[in-house]
This record gives sequence, structure tokens and C-alpha cells, in this order.
Amino acid sequence: MSKLVLSFSLCFVVCAFFASSSHAQCKRFTEKQCLPNLSPFTNNGQINNATLFEGDSASLIMTFYSLLDYRLMVCSHNVLGDSVHFKVRDNDGNLLFNSLDAGKNNWDFRVNSTQDLMVSVIAPEDSENMTDIPASGCVSIIVGFKE
Repeated sequence: MSKLVLSFSLCFVVCAFFASSSHAQCKRFTEKQCLPNLSPFTNNGQINNATLFEGDSASLIMTFYSLLDYRLMVCSHNVLGDSVHFKVRDNDGNLLFNSLDAGKNNWDFRVNSTQDLMVSVIAPEDSENMTDIPASGCVSIIVGFKE
């Protein structure tokens, strides 16, 4: 029993180390590669990032305040390719923006009233990947504003 507890404890420590290491690398990537592209908008202070595999998607509900101009940007590691894209929907599920259709990784907009929007990031599978192991990389959702 004590060997089982020791094994579990060791696994927990190792897993926690790798998870925090991955998060730190993703944060550094975002600060160096993504934030400079937000200009002339000012970052709202939040960095939302995750490690996604090919074929994964993630969604996040974000609040946007009235009468501010915003830039919503998604930035991803090169290993995921240029196919990572995002969609923005309102509370009723209406599609407001699709970066795949727009051909760019950011959206500049203004909201007339404070509202929550759902941002979904998609990392499609790479049809040219010849291995059984899907690529993975950091994907960041960054919001900038100007008054």
C-alpha cells in the first residue's frame, strides 16, 4: 500500500511539473510572438492560452464592454500550421466572425452594449501528417482595446 501511495505521489509531482512547464512555455511564446502584433491596441491584461492537438478545439466566453474598440487575436505555434482559426458567436449562437472566411487571425470590432461572446478556436487535423502522433502547440487568445 505504501508503494502505491509513493508511486501516486511521485506521478502527481512529475505531472504537475510538466503541466506548469508547458504553461510557462506557452506564456513566454505568447509574450514574445503574439503580443507585439496587437499594436496599436492595448492588451487587457489577460492572456488565455492552451496547448491544443491537431483536431482539437476550445471555447471561451469573454465579456466585451460597450463603446470600446477591440482587437481579438488568435496566435498559434508554427507546428500547428496556418490552419488554426477562430469563430465568434453571440449569446444566441449567431456567427459574428469567422477568421477562416476572413483570411486573417484577428478581428477589429466595437460593441454598442456590454455583452458576452463565445470565442471558439479550432486546430484542424493536418492531412499531410504522416505520423500517428498529432502535432500539438500553444494557442493564445488575446484581447486588446482602445478608447
